[in-house]
Amino acid sequence: MSKSERIMAQADELLRRVSPAARDLAKRQRRRRQQELVKRVRRAVIAAVVAFLAMALAGGILSLFSDGWLLMMILVTAVLAFGFLVFPGSGEPTSERLAEAELPALPARTEQWLASQRLALPPPAARQLDTIATRLEELRPQLANLDPREPAAVEVRRLVGVELPELVEGYKRVPDHLRKDSGDGRSPEKQLMEGLDIVENEIQRMTRQLAAGELDALATQGKFLELKYRGDSELSDS
Repeated sequence: MSKSERIMAQADELLRRVSPAARDLAKRQRRRRQQELVKRVRRAVIAAVVAFLAMALAGGILSLFSDGWLLMMILVTAVLAFGFLVFPGSGEPTSERLAEAELPALPARTEQWLASQRLALPPPAARQLDTIATRLEELRPQLANLDPREPAAVEVRRLVGVELPELVEGYKRVPDHLRKDSGDGRSPEKQLMEGLDIVENEIQRMTRQLAAGELDALATQGKFLELKYRGDSELSDS
């Protein structure tokens, strides 16, 4: 990356940080990290208490109680609690895991995955990711009570859990020196930007229709052909 490109990237990142979408995204990420920490602590405490009581019961039944047994109980309990604290509960999201995520958790998992892709995408695309993250947060409440077997749920999962990751991964597969200009005015970078714009508009449309209870319209409208055939496949062919 040249000096001018680094300066532009730094300026873009500064603008992104002060945007409302970026601030909201940062707040949600902090809140989710805090919630995950609370869950880990709770799991660690429960596991430690259960292990301590089980070993105490076993020691009483087998007449093993001694200073050495008590020390072992404390050691095992501490190791178990530490393991639950440091071991990630759900793991880092991947493009493959997104397609398997439960529907209510899909927006948050996708938002987390998008955050991990920022450095691999051009700065203008990073701004679009912030907007998509906002759209995903708006979509999340609409999925809480949606039957995953509904055709509408299938369409949501296809766009958010499959089409969007395929678009990003397709761009990442293009060699660096070919991303800017493909020679025909349809550079992979431009295709990526257009594809992300389509995704954002589709998520916004889905949210409105789900809020209005228009499940049939959502299931039959738009099959995302514009994204699938104009965006992702062209990126892969570049």
